[in-house]
Amino acid sequence: MADEADVANDHIQKTLDLTMKSVNTEVPENDTGVCIWCDGLVKDDGRRWCSAVCRDEHQLYANKI
Repeated sequence: MADEADVANDHIQKTLDLTMKSVNTEVPENDTGVCIWCDGLVKDDGRRWCSAVCRDEHQLYANKI
């Protein structure tokens, strides 16, 4: 028989699962031809950044680390 802590944990897990299903993790391709961080040119293959440095700086800023 489940105690109150087990019931609460089950409820929290169900809520978390539903929330995670509703989060949009889709990342759109960059079809502009320019880096989304420094506006430098990128290859025309949907890349978002022109270099790993721009990618890392953008991610640091976006995550406010």
